[in-house]
Amino acid sequence: MIPLSPDPAPDGARARRSGRRVALVARYPARDRAMPQFISNHGLRMVEAALRTAGIEDLELKVWDLSGGSAAELVSALVAWDPDVVGFSAYIWSFPFFVDVARELKRDDPSRLIVFGGPSARPSMFGLLPFRAARRWVDALAINDGEHTFAQIVAATDRSAESLAGIPGLALPTEQGWQSTPERPLADLDALASPYELGVVPEGGLAVLQTYRGCPMTCSFCEWGTLESPRRVRGVAQLEREFSGMAALDVQGAILVDAGLNLNPHAFRNLREAVERHGFLRERALVCEVYPAAVRDEHIRFLGGIGQALVGIGLQSFDNGVLAHVERSYDERRFEDTLWKLKSVSKVAVEIILGLPGDTPENFRRSFERARALPVALRVYHCVVLPSALMVRAPASYAMDFDPVTLKMRACLGWTAQSLRRECEHVAMTAAAEGGRAGEYFWIFPPPGEPY
Repeated sequence: MIPLSPDPAPDGARARRSGRRVALVARYPARDRAMPQFISNHGLRMVEAALRTAGIEDLELKVWDLSGGSAAELVSALVAWDPDVVGFSAYIWSFPFFVDVARELKRDDPSRLIVFGGPSARPSMFGLLPFRAARRWVDALAINDGEHTFAQIVAATDRSAESLAGIPGLALPTEQGWQSTPERPLADLDALASPYELGVVPEGGLAVLQTYRGCPMTCSFCEWGTLESPRRVRGVAQLEREFSGMAALDVQGAILVDAGLNLNPHAFRNLREAVERHGFLRERALVCEVYPAAVRDEHIRFLGGIGQALVGIGLQSFDNGVLAHVERSYDERRFEDTLWKLKSVSKVAVEIILGLPGDTPENFRRSFERARALPVALRVYHCVVLPSALMVRAPASYAMDFDPVTLKMRACLGWTAQSLRRECEHVAMTAAAEGGRAGEYFWIFPPPGEPY
């Protein structure tokens, strides 16, 4: 973090700018051995595409899509360009960095509008002790679908707090905390501009594919938990056009960022038809998640037609008592059958979580050893207290203690701080001994007896 200057001038000390010079800023996480593929900052590019196609008069748009670099360097570059509006795409790894940058930008000119969007742009994050003061220099949070919200902010000639209060989909700072504006209607995904069609996505790595938003599940550790809606499903023609845009880039394939390949039947049918009609995935990779209890033969056949399918099974634990705490369940017989079917057409990784509330070191160790005995890869995720999930949905009985910057669980129901640290060390040592990879938030293990 950079040394912070004195607090910016209070909000309202100067009228906010009405110009159309806009900076969009995102930052990639530090690359590590557990996540070798390049994946574009898709949320940033979706907002960029929305702005470039919104017909906003006199728009000047510049994108900072960063890998590394210091906060001071970014502040200097932004101040030199002097934008009227700055939009930050905030994730766990970039949120603290951007909070510091935003403070310096506001200190430089209090009339500059600062907007945070992305998964970490939530009042709950700004309620954490290290970030509570930041509502003095962050003017708005774009909640959920941010494409139309941000375009509406940029198009506005009056960006006072009173005017912003009339824009749906925002949270605005007040002396008492954060005030929500009216909820924005769900976006029509077919009406959203595609950054791949516009050619604004960097080449290489994996393309980002999205066929719907939301999820029918309400797992408390996950941020997807809103019920799916048919209006949030991409059509076949739109997917085909997106594949054509992706094909123009030197990408290895696509990562499906839906909650699951098999959790929205309408979206799956559209994806299957688009894949059959377009050759993009015939010789490329598709990375996706599946919910094991909902895998059907149609999903197996679909994956069998992909150039290389890499499938994650989000099991989280083999213990139904533990899963009940996070609103999940597990069927041993069905899981075994599904696993072998998926393995016949794809590379499979089972996924479990270390440090879930209600679990214990002994239960986790049993799940870990059970998973390592399966003939597939394993991903172990360190439990993270996400701002729209456990941070706001966990009961007091979970007794959560988590790092307010990394959001990693430190202790909770069933876990002492010492036992959680000890189990993390055990998983890390096992990964090192068995040819696995360690990342900031997870560990990856190859199938038993196979090189990574």
